[in-house]
Amino acid sequence: MPLADILNACPSWFHVSAATEDEIIGSACIEVEGAADTISVDLRVHNQWGAIAVQEKIPGTKYPKTCHERHLQSDEHFCLGMQAGNNIVSSNHAVVWWGLLKHFLELQRVAQRTKRWPPKQQMSHGDGGPHQVAAVAAAKMLGIEDAYMRMLEGEEAWFSVGAYKINGRGKLANGWLPCPAGCRSNGKPISRSRCCNPGAVATLLNEERLRRKKVADFYAHARGRGEVCCGMMLSCGLRASLLDVASFAAQGGS
Repeated sequence: MPLADILNACPSWFHVSAATEDEIIGSACIEVEGAADTISVDLRVHNQWGAIAVQEKIPGTKYPKTCHERHLQSDEHFCLGMQAGNNIVSSNHAVVWWGLLKHFLELQRVAQRTKRWPPKQQMSHGDGGPHQVAAVAAAKMLGIEDAYMRMLEGEEAWFSVGAYKINGRGKLANGWLPCPAGCRSNGKPISRSRCCNPGAVATLLNEERLRRKKVADFYAHARGRGEVCCGMMLSCGLRASLLDVASFAAQGGS
C-alpha cells in the first residue's frame, strides 16, 4: 500500500506518534540553516482516494485552514505539486514525496514571514497547472524561460498581454510584422512569417491564454463556494475585485 511505503521511508525530521493502515500521525521538526528557530508542525498523512494526502493534524492550528496563495487547499490539505501524492508504489517514490513535503513546509515559513509565496515556486491553481507546464516548456524552447517566470511574478510580457493572434495555419497573424520572440537575422529583427520557431510561439501564446482562463475560473468557483480571503497574504484572488481577477490570474494566482 502507498501509505506503507511512506511510513517505511519516514525521514529523521518526522517523528511518528501513531500509525494505522489508513493514516500516520506525527510531528515535523525541521532545522532551518542559519536560523535559531525550527519548523515545527503536527501533521496527518493519509490515503485519500488512492493518493497520499497530508494536512495539519488539526487544520488551522499553525497555518490557515485554506489559503490558495499558500497552496492550502479548499479541503484543508497541502498542495505539494501536481499529482504529488499519486502513484506512490516504491520506497523511491516515497522518498521523493517526503522531499516535496519538506520543501513545502520550508516555503510556508517564508510565506508566513513575507506574506508572499517565494519567487519561481508557484504553480497555477486548479486546472491551470498543466497549461503553465506547457507554456514553460515552450518558453524554454524560445530561450525566454526567465522572462516567463518574471511574468508570473507580475512583470508584463508580450505573451501575456493578449495582443497577438494565431491564424488558421497555427502561426502568428500579420506575418509581416516583427517577431515578438526577438528572432533576428544579421542583427536585424525578422518578420513573424520567418520566425525561427513559430510552433513554440503559438504554443506559448495559447497555453498562457488557457492558463490565465483556468486560474480565473478557479477563483470564480471558489467565490461561488463562499470562500473568502484569510488576509494572511499581500495579494489574493479572493480578495481582489471581480475586475482585478483576470489581472491577478495573469500573475499565476500566487
